[in-house]
Amino acid sequence: MSLIYIGQQCTIYGGLSLLVTGIFGNGMNIFIFSCVRTYRTTPSTFYFLVESICNGLYVVIILTTRMIDLGYGIDFTLSSTIWCRMREFLISTLTLISLTCSCLATIDQFFIPSRNASFRRCSKIQWAHRIVLLTIIIWCLHGIPFFFVL
Repeated sequence: MSLIYIGQQCTIYGGLSLLVTGIFGNGMNIFIFSCVRTYRTTPSTFYFLVESICNGLYVVIILTTRMIDLGYGIDFTLSSTIWCRMREFLISTLTLISLTCSCLATIDQFFIPSRNASFRRCSKIQWAHRIVLLTIIIWCLHGIPFFFVL
């Protein structure tokens, strides 16, 4: 057995296990955060819901293509420049949205038990919707150069 073959097998089976657990875990998060009424009205869980959606998309899109590329030698980025640019855009955008939502959930958890009433008023679901929309717009604009540089 060669080292390349062992690396391919590790990529295929390790990536497959990450893909299955990633889809299952993020799917469960999405299901729980969107179905339970008390979770739907809390800003922190809304941030975690958006984060789980981004992580699920990341796992399905990026990990699958990486497994196909390294495991089977089929590189879609060489055959399609549009996919090459879109993949880089998705990598940066989904990662940054997920990280930002995690930070926003932490900030929201800081606001909730605050003694300052103005801080507690900042923890509203309407604000969370607006902030997430603004975050998505900002990180999508941030990823636009990937369409022109690569």
